[in-house]
Order: sequence, then structure tokens, then C-alpha cells
Amino acid sequence: MNRIKKLSHFSFVSALAFGLLTSAMPAHAQFIDQTARNTRREDDMKQLQETFSWWPTDAKPAPVKDEVKGGYWWWPATTGSVKDLWGNRGFIYVYKLIYDYKEKDVAIPVEPTPAPKIETKASLLIKKIIRNVKIYYDYNKADLRQDHMPILERAVGSLQRNPTSSILITGNCDVRGSEEYNMKLGKKRSDSVKDYMLSHGITEDRIKIVSRGKLDAVAPVKDVMGMQKDRNSQFMVAEVDEVNIPADQVPSQTANLQVSDNGTYIVEEKENVESAPQASTREYTIQPNDSLWKIAQNELGNGNRWQYLYELNKERIKNPNKLKKGTVIILPVE
Repeated sequence: MNRIKKLSHFSFVSALAFGLLTSAMPAHAQFIDQTARNTRREDDMKQLQETFSWWPTDAKPAPVKDEVKGGYWWWPATTGSVKDLWGNRGFIYVYKLIYDYKEKDVAIPVEPTPAPKIETKASLLIKKIIRNVKIYYDYNKADLRQDHMPILERAVGSLQRNPTSSILITGNCDVRGSEEYNMKLGKKRSDSVKDYMLSHGITEDRIKIVSRGKLDAVAPVKDVMGMQKDRNSQFMVAEVDEVNIPADQVPSQTANLQVSDNGTYIVEEKENVESAPQASTREYTIQPNDSLWKIAQNELGNGNRWQYLYELNKERIKNPNKLKKGTVIILPVE
């Protein structure tokens, strides 16, 4: 009886349910009909289940299995959702509850969380791609080169997909020549792009042109590649792509992401598209009776370019009027 007194009320009732105190019961009770005993046992178990319906509990720590006595020892230090459990400490024998605890190994049954309802209203992602298109020209030419075609085809596609957009084509030249001549040449270069657009279905009201001549040229005459980049036509074309996305999602693009007042997302990207510069130099060895005019006429197609040859080779040519046989000079390929 000393051991029983040490048990909590919970443990004592549980022990009674299992008939662990049969030695303390009257002798005649040990001869009750087996059926009656089973019935009583079931009633007691049912009553205990109702009495301790709060079990399992989230009080901590959880019960610890006692391998010797075959039950669970429980002495919680922190109460859980059920507050008044401090008298229910000790050795636990309630079979069904311990059985459930032992099998499921959980403190409190977890009800499945219903899946959140996703709103059917869609959001709109507006992706703006602004392309700065630039194509380069050969020296003193306004003809479109073969390497221009893929770039211009792509620009036409953007304009066709976005019928409200328009372009301003600017024609530019390098530093050589007069301002008046370069203004005309810059216009021819703008016109070559405009004509391409018109021939591919872009209406004239969507295209404007301007010539800057050599006003924006930066490369000196000795910089052959730099002057190639100064000879260009350029324009900006914007393409807008609209995509519906679920209302509970944020677009994966985080760079330059903006949220408008009406809840749509806007992503703006800038892209430079240009043709490959085609300019270089080659060597030429001065022959007997050569002059800069003769070399410019034969090698560059225009004798008037002799002054440019001299500017390009000042470090190699001491006297432009008297060339030294065997001297190696540089000729532009542009």
C-alpha cells in the first residue's frame, strides 16, 4: 500500500482499471463469472477513456516508457493546451491510451490542414524590352550589309507585335569630310533602314528619321575601328509582352520589378543590339615611283584620300612629297 499511496490519483484509478490491486479486493470477488468480469472491464475502460479524453496531451516532457513495469512514466514540467493536469503525474497504466500513444508515437493528433484556396483572379506581368539597335556602315557608304539583316528582321518582328510603337532612326558619320556632306550621308543611312522597314510592312507614319552627320563622332582619324563605330544608324524599339500569372504568385524576375497602382507587375529590360564592326588595316610596301595620290587611287579607289593616308602614317612617312622605297605603311580596310 505504500507504493499505491505514492501514485497520483490518475495512476491509482488506472491501476484499479487493470486489476492490479486484486490482492486487496474481497476474496469472493475473485470468483465472479468470467463474462461479468469482462463486461465490467470493458465498462471500466470506456469510463476511463471518457474521463481521460484529453489524452494524448502536448504537456512536456512526454511520457517515457518503463521497460520493467510495462507502462509509461509521466511527470510533465510544462503544461500544454489542457491546463489542469498537475495532479495527473506518475505511472500510467491506461491501456488503450498508452496503446494509441505507443503505436502512433504522437503527443496530440494532428488534423490535416486544408489546402489554401487560390484566388482565380489573375495578375498581369508586363515585360518591357527596350532594344538600342545599331548597325555599322562601310566608309562613305549607306548600303545595308549582309550582317545587318538578322538585326533588322528582329526589329521588324518587334514592331509587328507591338503595332502602337514607333521608331526614330538616326544616321551618323565619322569625322572625315565636311559637315554638309556628312549630313547628307547620315540621311542616306537613315533612309536605308527606313526603306527596309517599309518593304517589310511597317507603315511610314511609324518611322521618323534624322541625320546627325558627324556631330556625334568621337574617334580620331587614326582609330580605324573607332571610326567604323561612328558610321552607323541607330534606333530604339520597344517590345511589350503581357503574361497572366496566378494572383498568389510574384514573378520570378526580381530585377527592375515594379508594381503598378492596379496591382500589375512591370519588368523593364534594356538591351543593346548591334552588328559586328568590320574595319581593320593592312600593310603596304612603297614601290619605286609611288606617290600618296597613286597609292590612294590604286588601293583605296580615290586619289583624294592621300591626305588621310598621310594622317594615318605620319610616324612612318617623313616627307609626303617624296616617299622612300621599301617603307611599310598602313592602309585602312573599311
